[in-house]
Amino acid sequence: MIEYWVGVDGGGTHSRARIRDRAGKLLGEGRAAGSNLELGIDRAHANVLAAIAQASTEAGLDDEAQQRMGVGLALASAELADCYQALLAMPFPFASVRLTSDAFGACLGAFGGHEGAILIAGTGSAGLIYRQGQLRSCSGRGFPISDLGSGAWLGLRALQQALLCHDGILPPSLLAGRLLDHFKGDQAEVVRWASRAIPADYGRFAPWVFDAAGDGDALACQLLDETCAQLQTLLAGMRRLGADQIALLGGVGMRLAPRLAHLNLAHPKADALEGAILFAQSEEYPCLHP
Repeated sequence: MIEYWVGVDGGGTHSRARIRDRAGKLLGEGRAAGSNLELGIDRAHANVLAAIAQASTEAGLDDEAQQRMGVGLALASAELADCYQALLAMPFPFASVRLTSDAFGACLGAFGGHEGAILIAGTGSAGLIYRQGQLRSCSGRGFPISDLGSGAWLGLRALQQALLCHDGILPPSLLAGRLLDHFKGDQAEVVRWASRAIPADYGRFAPWVFDAAGDGDALACQLLDETCAQLQTLLAGMRRLGADQIALLGGVGMRLAPRLAHLNLAHPKADALEGAILFAQSEEYPCLHP
């Protein structure tokens, strides 16, 4: 019998876990590194287990309690069939495990388990429409080919423009100076770093853009305008596809939401962790890969 419901929300940077008892009481939460499936199934599996283990410790639960847990996983790249199947083939100690995308988990949380639409702009970006019992994904095909308006996209744009400032193509910029100082003023080091960087690495520079914009830097303000334009393109397209209520989520999305308030965005009721718990509790929600 399932005594505990567990939700996990995993993206490119972080994995978060939450445990509730059957009555809905919050027992514990935990965090680990990212669990985007496309960045490695073994890594994602390990980080999911680590986040749940930390939440279990906070809840005062021992290892045996895992056998009475119903787990809902809302993970980035679960929409990819090969990644989805590969993770579910991994060993889990739980009573049940259900897997869906981080976008659907966020959508279920935002609308309390009911239909709606979301646009996540975090490390990556992805839109999802849940309508008439069906799921429709919008963008969100991964960095750098997609993920428009995301933290990774913003970090990449910032570095690209910083190098143009370094070359004298663009005027000097506070943001560019800070970024190049991080690499000790060595443009070759930027290139070497980029050859091994993952989306989360680029995404870590997104807050630098917000900080520099707050200090009045013209380049940073321009980059935030560009990010808003990308998100507006996605939001407008989702409305044309039938999404009448859209919640804007994710670290970048929530920081830019005041700039997009004129679009009458929906206020999320709860987070993706609650959505993952809802998904764990019901098989009536659509499955990504039946």
